[in-house]
Amino acid sequence: MSININEILKALSDAIGERVLQTKSLRPEKACIQVEAGAHRDAVKVLLKQDGNAGISAITGVDLGETIELIYHIRTCNTIISIRVDVPKENAKIESITDLVPGANFHEREASDLFGVTFEGHPNPKRLILPEDWPENVFPLRKDAVVANVQSNSLPISEDNMQVAATEGVVNIVVGPQHPALIEPEKFSLKVDGEIVKEVEPRIGYVHRGIEKAAESRTYLQNIYLVERICGICNACHATCFCQTVEAVMGVNVPSRAEYLRTVILELNRIHSHMLLLGHAGLEIGYETLFHYMWRDREPVLDMMEELTGNRIIASFITIGGVRRDLKEEAISKINAGLANLKKKMSFYRQLFENDSTLKMRTRDVGVLSKQDALKLCVVGPVARGSGVDMDVRRDEPYAAYNEIPFRVITYDEGDAWARLMVRLDEIIESINIIQYALEHLPSGPYRIRVPRIVPAGEAIGRVEAPRGELFYYIKSNGTAFPERVKVRTPTFANIASFVKIAEGGNIADVPASFVSLDPCFSCTDR
Repeated sequence: MSININEILKALSDAIGERVLQTKSLRPEKACIQVEAGAHRDAVKVLLKQDGNAGISAITGVDLGETIELIYHIRTCNTIISIRVDVPKENAKIESITDLVPGANFHEREASDLFGVTFEGHPNPKRLILPEDWPENVFPLRKDAVVANVQSNSLPISEDNMQVAATEGVVNIVVGPQHPALIEPEKFSLKVDGEIVKEVEPRIGYVHRGIEKAAESRTYLQNIYLVERICGICNACHATCFCQTVEAVMGVNVPSRAEYLRTVILELNRIHSHMLLLGHAGLEIGYETLFHYMWRDREPVLDMMEELTGNRIIASFITIGGVRRDLKEEAISKINAGLANLKKKMSFYRQLFENDSTLKMRTRDVGVLSKQDALKLCVVGPVARGSGVDMDVRRDEPYAAYNEIPFRVITYDEGDAWARLMVRLDEIIESINIIQYALEHLPSGPYRIRVPRIVPAGEAIGRVEAPRGELFYYIKSNGTAFPERVKVRTPTFANIASFVKIAEGGNIADVPASFVSLDPCFSCTDR
């Protein structure tokens, strides 16, 4: 869809009139409109009308001293338009937008936990991240919050922590927070009537690390290493998104060779992440052979990562201004040989996923998420594309070298677990093609430029298409070596609400297949 920011701004001005207080740009070329409290709902309505695929990417809170600034980042017309509204710090309240955008549910609950903003009219204003015994009126991301020696309240164990019948015939089955098949500690309470799941209550935050808060007391250089550790699997995506957002604040242009090398590491990251998930999917549906085959063939991809970066998992390859090391000619031939071998094997896996009776029985028509529900819940990445939503940040708002490299955006219309797995399988082939093209057309020249450690005052938004979908960063600089605010919205945070939708009404035996097809990462979610 072509972007006409001026038309969108005019539509906003016509609808809201004098309640628009200010219009300015966030880097790189993102419109930002400040409105009066109460006008944010009308502004969101206007933006939703501009694009049938519009949704919310994130809600950022910023402590301004006397007020809390809420920034609603709306994804529309292949870009992000931000709506700002200030609420008083004392008695912070604002109307919820969950009736307009159901996908805003978790975003508002997170802002409520971390900034103490009450979203009036929210359908489920329970804590999402902070534990139940966290003291009242301590909001970790407020500047005046003292969280080092927080004393927990003593509370009784809530009923959903016990496996008891909620009503006659309905059993509450708790998955997590410690579960042999769910390695990361998150909890899902499933109310089951016979074999049918009636209700799902997710609870996250068990190992939340407060990385956004920690980033405020570290330099931009230190923060590259910090955000890399949000997730071992997609660490290169976090480092890239952070660095390119800082570069946008600074107005820095990265050398072309660095842009191509960033593209190579990002696609290697996508391949090994997708292969990890596809192997896990085999394990969850009782097809252990698939798990062993896929993880066996994933190992050479990690070897390619090592050829490029010197490391197999945590790459530490991306830096502000480019990449940390160049790629040697002999390494290019090794990577190309490995990719050619992997590409041959993909035809076997594709035939397997299309024809194997076990895979089809366990994933076809299981966990169906319609396109309409995918848009309502604002899901991203392969979860959205598996429901026919044609979105991909690499094409919609190109970064690194994606504007110079041809590739297909993979979509399936079925919306079931099989479609979500097939999106990832086909994307592996596309990633191989992208890397081969990038290596063949790798520009000569420098791979890095030096940048100052002090970042000028400003704000920017960054997005990359991580393996699990759109990864979002907002960074505000105060003109020092330390950021004023770093906001991170991970793909799983956007996708987790869809598990509730696809599990309810389904068979309890299908829960593992439905869940794994979303490729959840709680290391990312509990950033």
